[in-house]
Amino acid sequence: MLLINLAAITGNSLMCLVLYKKPRFHTAANTFTLSLTICHVFTSCLVMPFTAGSLVAGEWMFGQTLCDIQGFVFLVLTWMPLQLLTIMVARRYLNITQLAFHHKWFSLNRSTGMVMTCWVVDVVVLIFPTTLGATTFQISPKRSLLCTGPLSRGNQTVNIFDTVITLALFIALLIISIMALYTIRKHEATFWARRRVSIVNMRIAAEAKITDKALLGLTTEILLIWMPFVIIKLVEFPIRPEVVAIPRQAYLASTFLWFVVPVLHPVTCGALYRPFLRELQRAVPRKRLRLNKVHAEHAI
Repeated sequence: MLLINLAAITGNSLMCLVLYKKPRFHTAANTFTLSLTICHVFTSCLVMPFTAGSLVAGEWMFGQTLCDIQGFVFLVLTWMPLQLLTIMVARRYLNITQLAFHHKWFSLNRSTGMVMTCWVVDVVVLIFPTTLGATTFQISPKRSLLCTGPLSRGNQTVNIFDTVITLALFIALLIISIMALYTIRKHEATFWARRRVSIVNMRIAAEAKITDKALLGLTTEILLIWMPFVIIKLVEFPIRPEVVAIPRQAYLASTFLWFVVPVLHPVTCGALYRPFLRELQRAVPRKRLRLNKVHAEHAI
């Protein structure tokens, strides 16, 4: 968990740096990518370290306040990536099917407004039951060392609400991804079937294909890696608090998989989108010896 935490915070911090400093990446599409990266940075700073410390100590030792913070942030950072990826895939789908609608509603300013709206809605929806005492967070050693809502009758309504929202976002992302993938494949077949294609259009199509691969990779890793977590939430519906039907190893495995996604996010973006990979490599500090060698070769 400590290695996962270190890799996640390093990779996503570099991504935020590159997306912020390079003007070429200041686009409407990268607004959602930056927000998704910020979600992973928050996960690395506010969720992972406490779980790693609890796994080392074997118990929660940070108090109830930090438990409430971790549980609240964990729920927000479960909903936000699903929403952001759904909007990103829907944007690509509309870019092919409804170009005028896409240009009108997915400008840079409106994309920023969509991101801010998602953040505000998620925080407001979750903060009211938390502050009013309708939901509480606690550690269950029989599950995993992660602050979640207890499986009690008093907390069951909130647990059902959380599970329904998570499942709805998960299914919405799955459906829109299938629709977008089918539309993209059909659009590519129609494009290359034309007799005459200009060089400019070929370059635009090649760039769009690279972007589609990166988006497909980000969506696939969320849908596959988070699936055990979603399945466990569904199985927990009929469970009574005194009955442990799911082994602790399954809870731990789903927790580790949930934390693997922030690690894979910069790797997927760099591997599937070469311009971004080059900027990431430039952002990584190199040894002075290597720099001196490059300067010497340039002088020669």
